[in-house]
Amino acid sequence: MTSLSMMLRVTLLFSLYILQVVANQFSPHLFPPTGPYFEGWYMRLLDVQSGQSIGLLFGHVLPNTRTDLTTPLVAASILYSGGCSTCKLMSYNGFFNRSQMSITVNGSPVTKDPDDISPAVFEWSTGKNISFNVKENRTQFNFQTDSAIFRGEISSPIPWGPRGKGPEGWLEHLPLPLHWFVYSLRSKVKWYEFSVPHLGLQVTGKNAVAHMEKNWGKSFPPAWIWAQGVNPTSNVSLSLSGGIVKDIITVTAYLIGYRNPAKQLTLDYTPVDSKVESSHDGCGGSVNLTAIGLVHTLHIHLSSDPRAFSDCLYGPETTGFRRACVESYSATADIMVFKYGRLIDKQHISHYALEFGGKYVCNEKCSS
Repeated sequence: MTSLSMMLRVTLLFSLYILQVVANQFSPHLFPPTGPYFEGWYMRLLDVQSGQSIGLLFGHVLPNTRTDLTTPLVAASILYSGGCSTCKLMSYNGFFNRSQMSITVNGSPVTKDPDDISPAVFEWSTGKNISFNVKENRTQFNFQTDSAIFRGEISSPIPWGPRGKGPEGWLEHLPLPLHWFVYSLRSKVKWYEFSVPHLGLQVTGKNAVAHMEKNWGKSFPPAWIWAQGVNPTSNVSLSLSGGIVKDIITVTAYLIGYRNPAKQLTLDYTPVDSKVESSHDGCGGSVNLTAIGLVHTLHIHLSSDPRAFSDCLYGPETTGFRRACVESYSATADIMVFKYGRLIDKQHISHYALEFGGKYVCNEKCSS
């Protein structure tokens, strides 16, 4: 048993009073009086017909120190991939001062953390042309950077689990250095428009699905892998996040969720109830994971042509947003599910998102 597993199992004994129904954590949290602390949201839209993907990455940082005034504290990025196996993920970035940013819940300033029963209702905006507005049954967004425009509307969320459950389960309540919550696995997109005027690129559509999630905590970890994808026809989905967790102790840990509605498979893996074996090659663009639970074992192979990865994208660190990771929207995921050693499911997901961060990036080229 790893030190992290032992620590979390002991903590569980003192946490049984906590509701097993955890909060919907997509809404903004109340910032602490001092840093380091950050909060960031992510959305990825997949056009079902063309395979094109467009993403949003935005958030803000409360730094521990402010010695480097050139490091932005508020960032908003639009990500785009044309859908082919070698199509490079492009990034169109905007950076702002905290005075330009506004976060409201039901039209009022944030005064408390999300609770266990309220739906996500908030608006995040910065600058003159960037807003992300969430209501219970729809999300509207309008992002315009210096070179790209992305706007649209998304329908009700398809949650990770019932009553606000996220990838962490009850671990969400612990003072971990980083938290991850998936708000929607595959919401339907009502409409969207994307354009890069100086390139003459314009994309519109309605037949698309969207994934939405959030991170918050002290900072992104020293090294990580993140991946997400869905088959829009079967609704099979796989989302995972993991890597080096550094706090009181340093361990490698993963959170994994697999869904196959047709076979009624809802499989979650956390450090307290499973063992994960992993290997990765940031230069070759591949990841192999084996998640071993009490009943089901999940074998996962992720791969992408190295040419499809972006240049270094921005991520939140203790002093602000810095170049931190690379990502591809043209990866594939091959998944096998075993129940007591017997193969019961085998799936392939294309147009998959795969990210290497920190020290896991090829030659650590994004590390500061």
